[in-house]
Amino acid sequence: MRTMPSSADELRRRLVQRWPHLLPPGGADPRPPVFDGCTRAAERLRRRGEYRRAGLALVMPDPVLLQVRINLLADLGSLVAATPGLKQGLVRLSADQVPVARRSRDLRGGSLLRAGRQLRFPAARLGKVGLLVIAALAVDRRGLVLDDGRGLAALTLALLHRLGSWSPAGKVAVLADDSQVIDQVPPHRLAPAADLIVTPSQVITVGHPPQTELALEDLPPELASLPVVKAVRSRGTTG
Repeated sequence: MRTMPSSADELRRRLVQRWPHLLPPGGADPRPPVFDGCTRAAERLRRRGEYRRAGLALVMPDPVLLQVRINLLADLGSLVAATPGLKQGLVRLSADQVPVARRSRDLRGGSLLRAGRQLRFPAARLGKVGLLVIAALAVDRRGLVLDDGRGLAALTLALLHRLGSWSPAGKVAVLADDSQVIDQVPPHRLAPAADLIVTPSQVITVGHPPQTELALEDLPPELASLPVVKAVRSRGTTG
């Protein structure tokens, strides 16, 4: 998919040259890395008030966020997860559905749909989401996130807004290695801005992240054709 401005694409190319592990085997698009210390970053997020007050959290399916999903299920008793590529939309998982011994396996991206209950819109009622946890290729201290180019995290946030399910106090947290916090990410419309940048060594709180909300009526064809997008657009903003 090539829907991002050339400056963002150029930064991705430079990052792949710097960090070749960003490129998955046989793949053309870089992916957020599973960095050393991602478990420490997940534990650092776990200690934040924004995490404890979330009520309901939604986590993207990236492998680097596995420990976040495990922690949330243990701490809050339930969570919502995006499926890989959002091809099967969103799933709700509860602690009684996923035994502790199976969580490191069942909370991986490819297993989420089997482990949880798919939210079938327009009938499903999601509730208010207070925390969205995403992964990144890079992020700057203003909170601008460089994703893998597919725009899935931005789309997930747009779906929450359309559903009326994004809490007024909701926060976006991005997990990243310290080396992924760079000087500047080019502005682009298909990635959300982060309120919290959580690394193995620190939490950076962004006071006023840039507004990058995506409209469901203005999506590239690859996103507009997803079943979950069509279902949510047919529902409207009923909350």
